Amino acid sequence: MSTHGVHAGSIEDMWQTAIEIAKRAGGDRGCPGLFGPDAAPAAHKPDRLVVLEGDGWGAVDAASTSGFETVLEKLRAAGVEILRRGDHPYVDALERAVEGASDTCNAITGWENRWAQRNILNEHPNGLSERLRARLAVAEAMSPDDYRAALQKRAAAQRSHESLAPFADAVIGFSCPGPAPLWPGDRPGEPLAPRPTGDAICNTPSSMLFAPVVTMPLLAVGGMPVGIQVMGQQHSDARMTAIARWILETISPVVVE
Repeated sequence: MSTHGVHAGSIEDMWQTAIEIAKRAGGDRGCPGLFGPDAAPAAHKPDRLVVLEGDGWGAVDAASTSGFETVLEKLRAAGVEILRRGDHPYVDALERAVEGASDTCNAITGWENRWAQRNILNEHPNGLSERLRARLAVAEAMSPDDYRAALQKRAAAQRSHESLAPFADAVIGFSCPGPAPLWPGDRPGEPLAPRPTGDAICNTPSSMLFAPVVTMPLLAVGGMPVGIQVMGQQHSDARMTAIARWILETISPVVVE
């Protein structure tokens, strides 16, 4: 469930960087890697997008939510149908399936990383940050059944997401729950900030689903960027890039003061 991505100033640069890496390095162990053309796919208009709220919806500030709704209205005006919670049972099922995605992802990666992290700590007592030490303690308190349950929840969520494939081109949602936070740094003797550089709560569903995502700079709130992402079925990276390209070429960014 490691999440690899490219930060770039354009769709063309993003795709070119990703596909060149993939052609040389391939995928992670047991994974086929990125599929697609040598150059960025042409823009493709989606017919129907599904809004995924997930656990992150409740953490998004009001200004960002307002801006997101404006983006959805622009998509509707451009002829894209928008489905969301309550519009279709499969959408509702996916919302339920990704509840607690952050906990599921953290449980799986924590369990799978625990031996390597324990070895680092045993060999180098100061080799892990306080945050990683805390994550390791949680992982070492898990049982094999806890890990198996997390794997089952992930597999069920992936099946639920796959059920959307026949009637939705992609999922759309927030990349983050609002503008990036200000963080002055850790202070000795004070509790650690749980998410000092931002909350990944809007990203863990795609990690749980093994789903490709393209984040678009469509929203600014208070002078800070807030990303909106499209998410597709497994191995549909090129298709998501094409859809994101169409959205960027068609929908003007929204600025909320």
